[in-house]
Amino acid sequence: MNRLLDRNSTLVYPDYGMFQIFDCEDYDDTAAVPGRHDFSVGERSVYFRSLQTNVLVRLTLESWESEPDWDGASWEGSRTAVIELATGVVGVNEITAGAQHDLLTLPAPGRYGIRVAHRNRHEVSEAHMALHDRFEDVQGPGFRAAKRDLEGREQYLAQFWPEA
Repeated sequence: MNRLLDRNSTLVYPDYGMFQIFDCEDYDDTAAVPGRHDFSVGERSVYFRSLQTNVLVRLTLESWESEPDWDGASWEGSRTAVIELATGVVGVNEITAGAQHDLLTLPAPGRYGIRVAHRNRHEVSEAHMALHDRFEDVQGPGFRAAKRDLEGREQYLAQFWPEA
């Protein structure tokens, strides 16, 4: 039986329309940025691409005993790969906005299968653009409140399991 070992969820700023998950002690600066692709997988990290750069997105990180069952019907896109994690302590690089460290600790250092997925990217991007038509003052309280209401609706998932 497969078992979920740990889960953490956080809001992430998609700076320049992207963010990266990586091992906190072994930052991978050789991974290619995603460009027009949904994800870009390096040997030690994964970039995620958002369609916007202004609204915080929800990232859920999961550690599994073995590869979890997958029904991708509720996700708009996904990819599975293998990455090396030197310490097994996962963080998020928000590009110029900084990093969030120690978000998920995997059972051990090593090679991990990883499944990444996304949903609601188009919906949030379009809704954010529509706010500019609704509000004249993008610094005003109405615009800021409407933008906050969009936070977390764009969702990303990263599931890790030891490579067999």
